Amino acid sequence: MKLLRPQVWSLSVKLPLTLSAVVVGVSGVIATTIILQDHQRLNTALEEKALFMARAVAATAIEDVLRNDFWSLYKSLRQVATGLTDQARDSRVLTGMVLDSEGRVLAHLAPARHRLGLPLETETEPEAEFKERSLALRQGAVAWGVDGKTGFVEGMVPIMAADKHLGVVRLRLSTIELDARTRAVTATALGWTLALALAGSLLGAVISIRMVRPLSALNHAMERLGRGEAAGAIAVRERDEIGQLVHGFQRMAEELANKQRLEREMARDEKLVALGRIAAGVAHEINNPLAGLFNCLSNIRDHPDDATLVRRYLPMIEQGLSRIRALVQDLLIELRAEQAWEPADVLCLDELRDLIRAEIGDAPIELVWRNKAAGLARINKPRCQLVLLNLLKNAVQAMPDGGRLELETGVEGETLTLCVSDTGIGIPPENLSRLFDPFFTTRPSGTGLGLWISYRLVVSMRGSIVAESRPGGGARFLLRLPIDGGPPVREMPT
Repeated sequence: MKLLRPQVWSLSVKLPLTLSAVVVGVSGVIATTIILQDHQRLNTALEEKALFMARAVAATAIEDVLRNDFWSLYKSLRQVATGLTDQARDSRVLTGMVLDSEGRVLAHLAPARHRLGLPLETETEPEAEFKERSLALRQGAVAWGVDGKTGFVEGMVPIMAADKHLGVVRLRLSTIELDARTRAVTATALGWTLALALAGSLLGAVISIRMVRPLSALNHAMERLGRGEAAGAIAVRERDEIGQLVHGFQRMAEELANKQRLEREMARDEKLVALGRIAAGVAHEINNPLAGLFNCLSNIRDHPDDATLVRRYLPMIEQGLSRIRALVQDLLIELRAEQAWEPADVLCLDELRDLIRAEIGDAPIELVWRNKAAGLARINKPRCQLVLLNLLKNAVQAMPDGGRLELETGVEGETLTLCVSDTGIGIPPENLSRLFDPFFTTRPSGTGLGLWISYRLVVSMRGSIVAESRPGGGARFLLRLPIDGGPPVREMPT
């Protein structure tokens, strides 16, 4: 039984089998399409023929029905049926009839079984349904069915005179010849499919012999490359696609080695640049208040007995120290959030609702809280809470005259969405592209680190954040996170 396992078959066996399967599949689809199209075409032609015959009888039957000329009705019916049988053997007439509006027989191709003036006898339920349907028609129609073992298509055309329903003409054609034609087409298509499968197997066997040797060498080179070793040179004589593949692999291996070396160098350079930018920003933000503090202390030292000077400079010293403390606290908060990983249900976000209500206080701000994703996804609790708290506080500060603050969560496929929107003053277009830059702020008391930290935390959670706004129209922040709440990326973005 081990010999039958596909994983131990050689390429010289698998390739012919694969090509044969592909050829069989493609040819089978083509053959099926041809069979279905041909069958549909024959069906349509048979429907049109049945409808045409019934209309031909109905066109001449109006006057005969009005005069109760049953013999003329029978001759018209017989003439159409006999003419079709002589000219087109693939559309044999099974039966035909003319009924009045009450379902009584006015003419029938089997007069011995269905006598004139009597209601049409229906021996089966399908026949009764055909009768009821034909009497209810006001325009031509066709119907398919089976009579015993013989399929048929029936054309039904009402006999109308001045919008008065006089009766109906029904002609039933056999599908025996149609079915025989379909079987013949099917047999031909299957024959071609088998022939193409055999040709594909032979072609695959020839090709596989030429492919096995260079591909085996290429496989060994790939294994060496996977172990981190040099791929080495591969001797290939052929100049066909296999040879081009081998040469392309060798070039790729060389380029991959160069790319990995360049990526390591670029990552190191980017980290150094980002670290320098952050260090410069921190130094700038601390040096500014420090200069003022030293100036105040120098003036106080020069005039220690001037109480007015002391009262004027003490608030300035306190304000500068508060700004430095806020900057350090923001950086410490980010450090603690970076080191935290606590997967939790989205329901934990409801813990922020009371904090935001306290932040709103007596301000005329309506808080709308729709946590629709509760119980449906998991998040990194400390990081996600810090991001949302920052966004919600910013929204409150953007509505000094009141408004509407809304938080909505949801799940889209494998993604958790969190949306914070407000109806505040909005964000100018020129500031949207700089929102997540470090130390960018439009508030005198802000440090410019809140949104930068939020952006870094969102990206560390394998997510994204997008800001939308227009002046005077409020702002909207949309976060997308994976619903699994898995571990964050190892390195925080800069």
